[in-house]
Amino acid sequence: MIRFFLQVGFVILLLAPVAQPAPAREPYWEQHHIELSGLSGAQVLTLESTINQLRSLEPGELKMNKKTYVRLSRFKELFGFPFDGRNLSEWLLTRIHSISYHNPWTVAVNQNKGEFVVGDVFFTQTSPLERIYTLIHEARHSDDDGYEHVKCPKGFKFISSRQPEMDLEGVPACDNTDRGAYAFQAAFLFELFAYGLLDQGEVGLLYNSSVSRVLSSK
Repeated sequence: MIRFFLQVGFVILLLAPVAQPAPAREPYWEQHHIELSGLSGAQVLTLESTINQLRSLEPGELKMNKKTYVRLSRFKELFGFPFDGRNLSEWLLTRIHSISYHNPWTVAVNQNKGEFVVGDVFFTQTSPLERIYTLIHEARHSDDDGYEHVKCPKGFKFISSRQPEMDLEGVPACDNTDRGAYAFQAAFLFELFAYGLLDQGEVGLLYNSSVSRVLSSK
C-alpha cells in the first residue's frame, strides 16, 4: 500500500504544471532607478527591445554627401557627444524616472520631467523606429523648463507623417526654439539617414517631417 501511494504521488508530480519563471528584466531599469508600472510582460519586452535596438546603433561609413552632412548635422551640438547608440541610450535613460501604462489614448507623454506615460498606440501602431525617436523626443522634455510645444502657425503647410488625419495648423505640435524636442528628434533621425541605418527611406521622410516642426532656425 505504501508503495502504491508513492507511485501515485510520483505521477501527480509529473503531471503538475511547472511554473515558468518570469523573464528577467534588463539591468538598466534598476541601475537608473526607473520604476515600471501597469505594464504587461509583453509591453516591458517591447520597451526593452526598443532600447536595446537603440543601444546597438553605431555610425559607419557615410551614405550621403559629406559637405551636406557637415552643414546639416546637429547631433553633437545638441546632445553633447558624437552619435553613438550606447551613449544615446544612457542619455535617454537618465531622463526617465518612471514608465507607466494607464493612458490608452496617447502614444507617449512625459509628465513632470521624467514620468513617462505610454499608451496603446505606442505598442500596437508604431514601428520600432517610431518608438525609438518618440522616447528620445519625450526625454528632451525632462531638461530645463521642459521645452513645451507651441501651436503650428496659420497656413502651416506640412503634414504629420504618423497621423494623416490631423491638420497641424493651430495644433501645439511645433517648437519655437531650435533646441526643443523636435530638434533633438530630427538630429537623431538625420544621423540614421546619413549613415544608412534602419530604413533610410522611412528615416528621411520622418526627418523632413520632424525638422519642419522647428519654427526657429540657427
